[in-house]
Amino acid sequence: MYTEIVAAIQSTKTAIDLVKSANGLSNYSELLTAVTTVQIKLTDAIASELASQEKQAALTERVRELEKQLAEIEGWNTQIQRYSLFQFPTGALAYGLKQGRENEEPMHYLCVSCVDKKQKSTLQPHGRFLKCTVCKIDITTQSAQALNLNRNGGWMSR
Repeated sequence: MYTEIVAAIQSTKTAIDLVKSANGLSNYSELLTAVTTVQIKLTDAIASELASQEKQAALTERVRELEKQLAEIEGWNTQIQRYSLFQFPTGALAYGLKQGRENEEPMHYLCVSCVDKKQKSTLQPHGRFLKCTVCKIDITTQSAQALNLNRNGGWMSR
């Protein structure tokens, strides 16, 4: 971008010098040549200025994209600070909502795999499991109760 600006300034200076020297020309063809040279230099200066504007617009757009990404990261970090890693009695892990950080939300857990991918997926209760609806992982939260046979050969209820 700096080189385009310098080129535009130099082209403008050259054009001014040519116009000044055209004052001393008496021949029409020399004047026409000088005017054509000035037009070429002005066209080059305009082209350099347009290229500089295009680069500036591209850089401005890139800054906007990066600012948006930064805002998303900061927003994610703010959200995830409300949770801490929780270990169930079975040894399974999930992110649980910290006490005092509820913001009128009920206690819930987030899937560790999804959080690692910067996704917020609330685990849904499904019997003794919590199920992630995004990655389809089942997290065992309670140990299985021992199944005993009764005297009639049927399964005993819990």
